[in-house]
Amino acid sequence: MCIFIIRTEIPFKITITKERISTVTSDCISVSLINPVISHVKALGFDTASAVTQAGINPDLLLDPDNRITVAKVDALFQELVKVSGKSDLGLSAGASLEARSYNLLQHLLLCCSTLGEALVFLNRYYILFSDEAPPTFSRKGDGSVKITFPINQDIDEQQRVRLDLMMSVMCHWLRQVCGREFKLTQLLFPFSAPSYETSYERWLHTPVRFNCQEVSAVFPAFWLDKQLHQANPHIMNMIKTEVKNLAEKINNRALLSDRIRQAIVQNRIEFSATQKEVAELFHISSRTLNRHLQQEGTSLKSILTHSRIEEAKSLLMDNKQSIEQIAMKIGFSGRRTLDRIFIKYVGMSPAQYRSNRTHEAHVSSTEVA
Repeated sequence: MCIFIIRTEIPFKITITKERISTVTSDCISVSLINPVISHVKALGFDTASAVTQAGINPDLLLDPDNRITVAKVDALFQELVKVSGKSDLGLSAGASLEARSYNLLQHLLLCCSTLGEALVFLNRYYILFSDEAPPTFSRKGDGSVKITFPINQDIDEQQRVRLDLMMSVMCHWLRQVCGREFKLTQLLFPFSAPSYETSYERWLHTPVRFNCQEVSAVFPAFWLDKQLHQANPHIMNMIKTEVKNLAEKINNRALLSDRIRQAIVQNRIEFSATQKEVAELFHISSRTLNRHLQQEGTSLKSILTHSRIEEAKSLLMDNKQSIEQIAMKIGFSGRRTLDRIFIKYVGMSPAQYRSNRTHEAHVSSTEVA
């Protein structure tokens, strides 16, 4: 699908790493990112109506760019569009063909920023306008590079690769549009084997590509981060920023704050040891507002973190390779005794009993199948 500044020729890295992430609710993607792909296939002379139907998507949802569709259905749609068009490299070609008239509000805001660094900060802050998935995070590394990271919930399969291709193609296209034609990426890295359309990556992304890497990344010199952008317009940016902020708040208000915190935890954006201040800053609110909303929803941050720890412990207990002491430390408890006490309180049995019961159930189930 996901974003500091010294004026030197230091590489800047955009990286997408693979992490084990579960989901509380189904992540969704903005229709504003889906329609350009459909339009691209139509422009090639193909009918897309059947693909939309086969993916189980109500065509009426595509009429409003602010609507959102689950990632599973988006992946299914892209796969159907690949079949209809016969283009395995659809994600790459669609992203490279994206026109400004297809941009959503956030994309127009990014075009008006004074520097690339400023644009990347806004991309991270308002990523919800693109997708409910975990937004990109940014960090400067010891080697002088800066890294942008998009969490990925599992290994990339063929169906998901179209969405990944689209995301990286849009990113490369946007960087060149914002920074100018003279902007050049150093290289792109992907975690999967070279697909049948390997040559399409350099054709559409105009950058050397390496496959079978441990991450998806793009590298370019860091001096671009604070270079004045040629489309910068502070006046228009401030007007659009207000609209973007209001729209982001509207989208966020559709879900309970407690659910958004749970989702952020499983997306590895919130640690089990997170403080109220850290969580409040993540959602751009004060600690007092955080507590007030959670109280209105009948819960607290401590309760959410504790339940999340228990759910993670349940998952880890299914793997007999880790001791209960190791699991306790991994989820932030001081040791096994603390995990035992809290686990018994919430689950009604000890971690050891839970592991034994689940192992027995799994054995019985496999025996019945055999």
